[in-house]
Amino acid sequence: MSIEKRIYSSYAFSENDIEKMKINIEIYKELKEKAVVIYNQEKATDELLKGKTVLLDYKHGYAHTDYKVLSNPHNLSTLEMALVCDGGNLCFGYRTSGNIITIQTD
Repeated sequence: MSIEKRIYSSYAFSENDIEKMKINIEIYKELKEKAVVIYNQEKATDELLKGKTVLLDYKHGYAHTDYKVLSNPHNLSTLEMALVCDGGNLCFGYRTSGNIITIQTD
């Protein structure tokens, strides 16, 4: 069975979950050229902010990690940015609040 090539969120334990994971990883590899997650505010240089969508690892919490959007020159969708934040996974989903993307973790 073949499924549509799109980003899947909250697919853990669903039908075709392995195929959905593989599709997400494929799309993530394409997005890595446009977006980057940084883990230190000082590394967010002006050049990087102009050239790529930058998401800052903002705060770890119980079963989640928050990422702050610093720039989005390629106008990536929130779903695309969430996929980048989660390194191509998104099996447990995400939510947003303003410019913060919260990735649900195990």
